[in-house]
Amino acid sequence: MPKLRICAEINKLAEDENGNLCPGGIAITLGDFPEDRFQEKYNQLMNKVTPENFLKSVGLLGVFHSEDCRIITPEEYDTLYGDDE
Repeated sequence: MPKLRICAEINKLAEDENGNLCPGGIAITLGDFPEDRFQEKYNQLMNKVTPENFLKSVGLLGVFHSEDCRIITPEEYDTLYGDDE
């Protein structure tokens, strides 16, 4: 069963090897969903997720601003930051 994940890239979340601030990724796994219902659930979720409510859900609203956060696909997250597992 595929995992339902919400992924985001947050500007200035991480540091590079020289100590410079750079984007970092955060993924929230909500659970496994049957293949036949996965895309429907993912689409419903993505229609409601905003950078502001993502930051709030991970306890970073106020530390970062919504304009620092970009909701990305799980595939983009895996490419940029490695597999969630």
